[in-house]
Amino acid sequence: MGLRLTITLGTLAVAALCLAAYEGWHLHRLQSWNETIARSRLSKPDPLPVIAGRRDPLELRFARAHALGLKEQTQAALDLYRQLESETSGRMRSDVQYNSANLYLEEALLLIGRDDPARALPLLELAKESYRDALRGGSNDWDVKYNLERTLRLAPELEEDAEALPSAPRAERAPTTMQVSPAPGGP
Repeated sequence: MGLRLTITLGTLAVAALCLAAYEGWHLHRLQSWNETIARSRLSKPDPLPVIAGRRDPLELRFARAHALGLKEQTQAALDLYRQLESETSGRMRSDVQYNSANLYLEEALLLIGRDDPARALPLLELAKESYRDALRGGSNDWDVKYNLERTLRLAPELEEDAEALPSAPRAERAPTTMQVSPAPGGP
């Protein structure tokens, strides 16, 4: 019985050491990602550089897209968000759609500020679509709802019924031939 107990304890000790080594490696990897993210906030040119041949986890690519958006590299951020949207699901997908919509809205507001509302309208439509997709994906955040409402105020929806009806033909208006009689008891 003593040998069996020694083998069992030895096996458990080896398993515990392997688990501790794995957890230590995983913690080291997470810390390196956090350091990369922290460095990107300080450096202006290239936030979170991609290392050739390595596929970064979704969370790190999400952080990279967010950093690009903060550094006003909107197109690069939107491209990365588009990639992430096709690869994610659930809460993360809703967050990707929300961040994309925010970038569209910010760009539209810049164009409106420059008195170019015609170029802002397509961006507002993209923002509305992305906010709605985020809400359909299960996000129930007040931020999403608020920003969708704000976007709808900037670019109201057209009523579909009004578009479906043909417009009234323009015709000449004839003067009325109806006679008006005075009200009873009046002059």
